[in-house]
Amino acid sequence: MPIKWAGMALLLVALLSCRGATAEPTIVSPPVSGLITELQDEVRDLPGDRIAWSTFWRLCWASYPGAEAYELMTLTGEGISPRLRRQSDRCFRIEAAAGQNEKAFGLAKRDVQLTLQAGQLAYRVRAVLSGSRVSEWSEAAPVGENQAVGTRTATATATEGRSR
Repeated sequence: MPIKWAGMALLLVALLSCRGATAEPTIVSPPVSGLITELQDEVRDLPGDRIAWSTFWRLCWASYPGAEAYELMTLTGEGISPRLRRQSDRCFRIEAAAGQNEKAFGLAKRDVQLTLQAGQLAYRVRAVLSGSRVSEWSEAAPVGENQAVGTRTATATATEGRSR
């Protein structure tokens, strides 16, 4: 009888451990493409002839046939984040640089901050499809750079909310 109970306990443990497991998705070609990044500046007047400014980095990509959502992978100077960001939109936007200074200095040290970001932070994108399938990962897009990623060579530029 003890062998029977030991076998039942082992089976129960095996079933419980499999319960939370999920199968890895099937990866399909091609990767997400058409990645374009742009920098968007927002400036706000402050008292004393000063300004507060922020530069946002925006990443957009081409629609992927059959995509139900998109996942973004964060790449840092320390490695790859295990947590993926899932979203339905085809654009992603984060603050890449910010500061407060005298209005006469404009966006002081903005370029330095953006250069540091580009060396420390990047994102890759993949499409999430039905049937537990995902596309291959896109090329990495460094945060802070203002360009098309991959085969396209056009540069996108946009400025929002600029008020001096």
